[in-house]
Amino acid sequence: MLRFAVLGFPISHSRSPEIYAPMFRGAGLEAEFLRIPVKAGEAGRIRGIAEELDGFALTMPLKLAAIPYLDGLAPSAAACGAVNIVEKRGGLLIGHNTDGTGLVDALLESGFDPAGKTAAILGRGGAARAAKYALEKHGCSVRYLVRSLRAGDEELIENVLNGEDGFSAELFINAAPLGMEAGERFTYFELPVRLGSELVFDMVYRPGGETELVRTTRSRGVPAIGGEELLYRQAVRAFEIWTGLKPVRLT
Repeated sequence: MLRFAVLGFPISHSRSPEIYAPMFRGAGLEAEFLRIPVKAGEAGRIRGIAEELDGFALTMPLKLAAIPYLDGLAPSAAACGAVNIVEKRGGLLIGHNTDGTGLVDALLESGFDPAGKTAAILGRGGAARAAKYALEKHGCSVRYLVRSLRAGDEELIENVLNGEDGFSAELFINAAPLGMEAGERFTYFELPVRLGSELVFDMVYRPGGETELVRTTRSRGVPAIGGEELLYRQAVRAFEIWTGLKPVRLT
């Protein structure tokens, strides 16, 4: 039997086992998927845990903390400095990041092709960098939306809200940890309006239902994609990395 797991802390809320189970069944693979609690200060345990697994996923707080204990990074992870999927390749642990590719997959599935368009990403953490890397590979121009400028690929949130710089973007992405359950509330609802965005993508996932950003955007008649679709698309990419197979989506 194949064994996979998601590592992180807290981990009891993770939906990974229920997402991957039908993929394994559909591919005719006998496999189990575990939740293994590992705190940030325990990241060194990863190598020992990996010996009993055929591959594993990483969630907070291990996406950065685990990197020193891996043998290498795929371009997707190296570009954003964060890992969410680990492949066992010839005895080596190789880190991948499926946040960006999962996002692009979800966009294409919805009928929105980002090629030749402009995207504005709120935040510039690991999820934002992964999204930027994948979007630019697909031919999309990307700018970060930030509170204070640090680099040349950024736009000030205040300037966008005030309409001072004339910046527009067909796609708005929330890659900041705003709107998470029991987290800081999302308050930048006017950003997609000021940008003239045709589609809003919230990378945040809320187990209790859609985020306020998704709900508000849809109430204004603008299409919005929530983090639950990203969660599935990330898993599809991970399944392909681990097994070399493309899963069939079961309904």
